Amino acid sequence: MHPFSLSAMISIKHTDVRATSMIPLLLAASVTLSFAPKAFAALPPPLGAATSYAILGSTFTNTTAGTLVTGDIGFTTGPAVPPAGVHNNYGPGAPYALAGSDQNTALSVLAAEPCTFTFPAGAVNLSTDTTHGPVGVYTPGVYCGSGAMNIGGPLTLSGNGTFVFRTSGALTSTAGAIVALSGASACNVFWTPGQATTLAANTTMAGTVIANAGITVGANVTWSGRALAFGGTVTTDTVTIALCATVVPTSSAQSSASVSSTVSSSSSLSSSSFSQANSSLQSSSAPRSSIRSVVSSRSRRSSRRTAFPEPVILALVENPPPPPDVPLLPNTGIGEQGTDMPWLPIAAGVFVALTFLGTIILEQRLSSKR
Repeated sequence: MHPFSLSAMISIKHTDVRATSMIPLLLAASVTLSFAPKAFAALPPPLGAATSYAILGSTFTNTTAGTLVTGDIGFTTGPAVPPAGVHNNYGPGAPYALAGSDQNTALSVLAAEPCTFTFPAGAVNLSTDTTHGPVGVYTPGVYCGSGAMNIGGPLTLSGNGTFVFRTSGALTSTAGAIVALSGASACNVFWTPGQATTLAANTTMAGTVIANAGITVGANVTWSGRALAFGGTVTTDTVTIALCATVVPTSSAQSSASVSSTVSSSSSLSSSSFSQANSSLQSSSAPRSSIRSVVSSRSRRSSRRTAFPEPVILALVENPPPPPDVPLLPNTGIGEQGTDMPWLPIAAGVFVALTFLGTIILEQRLSSKR
């Protein structure tokens, strides 16, 4: 889908309508709204057979008791001390080879993701960096670097989405560093350093590390995610590693619209009309019929109030199928105390998510013509 930009600023006070733009809905409703779509973000790559592996490497080294791993463990050269935990697959047997191939495919997919933000050249401490936004807080996106990345303290991943930290350098952590999740899932966090990964003692880690150069996990590290280094070496020392629960995020490319005032309407629309995810906006290629809304200090007898006590979010769909052939209602002019709202062109086939808040009263006059 091509990027697009929309804006519709509505200000309503009592019975007046001020509008710079309006968008008709195929449900034949005119609403006051304000929205701005965000950029599309990455989605988790398909891990395939590697999904079930907590540790995947050519060599797995563990020389001390106390390591606990929940998830499959794949290797050709095994540890002196096998870790405790549940492993449905252990060692070089199937699907080990396939998991290695799928890991490399996932790495290629992640490498092709466009950068949301690129750190200045050189090493970066992710916990103290100020160039990307709030210190120690990251929202879904693809963060790219050219030097070593260090988790030097507290680091919070905030929001439902995919996080990718990609660098040509090494990935390290400082002892006691913590990767915290605020609305994020460890299954949707990916670290792809070009050089080796070293997690210092007592680190709290989250996400999948894909580092064929090798992964070393220090003592007392707690990790929700995966250590994938097919072709390399994974070394552990009295650690706890557990697979995350698989969660696929919603796309961050969402638009929202809030309705905070009352718009009067003469059509009967139920709240279920707005809960259908396939509701769409009319494209600019459609006939230039329009619907105009009015605001009245009193509701007309033919009006119906539609209340939404909770937000109703309509999903934005990339490359959706065309909407059904539903003609727009004809332009019926402006009602009492109303203000004409000009059209806002939208590319054909675009579906936009709207969030409706508060009480909505919609105006629409039906044509008697068939």
